[in-house]
Amino acid sequence: MATFTAAHAELFEAREKSVFFQHLAMAPSMFTNLLEVVGEGTKAYVDRQRVAGLGTLSTKPEGTSVSFDDPVSGARVRSVFLTYALGWRATMEALEDELFNVFDRMSAELAMSVADHKERLAWSMMNDGFAGTTFTGLESEALYSTTHSLIKTGGTASNSLSPAIALNQTGLETILSDAHTTLSDEGRFNRLSTAKLLYHPDLAHRAYELLNTEFKPGSGDNDRSTVASTRTGMTPVVDTGVPYMTNVDGWSVHGVPGENSLTFGLRKGETFGEHNDADTFDKKFYAHYRAIPYFNEWRNNFGSNV
Repeated sequence: MATFTAAHAELFEAREKSVFFQHLAMAPSMFTNLLEVVGEGTKAYVDRQRVAGLGTLSTKPEGTSVSFDDPVSGARVRSVFLTYALGWRATMEALEDELFNVFDRMSAELAMSVADHKERLAWSMMNDGFAGTTFTGLESEALYSTTHSLIKTGGTASNSLSPAIALNQTGLETILSDAHTTLSDEGRFNRLSTAKLLYHPDLAHRAYELLNTEFKPGSGDNDRSTVASTRTGMTPVVDTGVPYMTNVDGWSVHGVPGENSLTFGLRKGETFGEHNDADTFDKKFYAHYRAIPYFNEWRNNFGSNV
């Protein structure tokens, strides 16, 4: 496939006209507000494994031996990097004769395509968060689950509201309470971060009201809001919401990048190139990168699949 002169005849006509192309620019990257971008060396994959450490102390009566404990290892999980690419090809004649520099800007168009794809790839892990068929953690569970296994103490734990609750004060209070009472694999309480609120643009106005109203939203009295940013420190991942989220009613709360274990593993960054076809004199333009999003720890992430 190639771009031929005949397919874009209007671009080769010199009469006065306006050509509409790339009028709108993409917003800055959104996913880096939540995912940590990590360069992954030279391997074709990333191997991860969780290890639960030691339990708590027990009473040692006088003259008796100390109790000993051992760490416990979970299964190894492998994430394989995938290559994503797009190309554009035009004939020599089309490139030479086009008058409005549209074709000259196709390299910029490829760059915008890469940026858009990286957003879609990163947020696909969050969209898969409740189904968990594509992106799973170190226990082969979805990011949000009511049955996360505890390999040291046994049993299960949850970071998914069940039943789900809409984005409101009750829902946020429930997640904040869950976050502050979540146990580690060793059975210890952790100080979890609940700093980032993720939602679709349809919920942006509701989120602003909840996080910025010092008094209880919708209340006729002077009850103080328990979830305002000034009290919880919680802020939106993106103020206007993330349009790449497929569930317009679902929402989630996360730690900051680097603490929530949500990772955009980048094996090879954006790479652009061009090539001249020796037989046709066509010119080919390419863009590609290699990456895979993944997560290790579910505990700094809590969701409600409304």
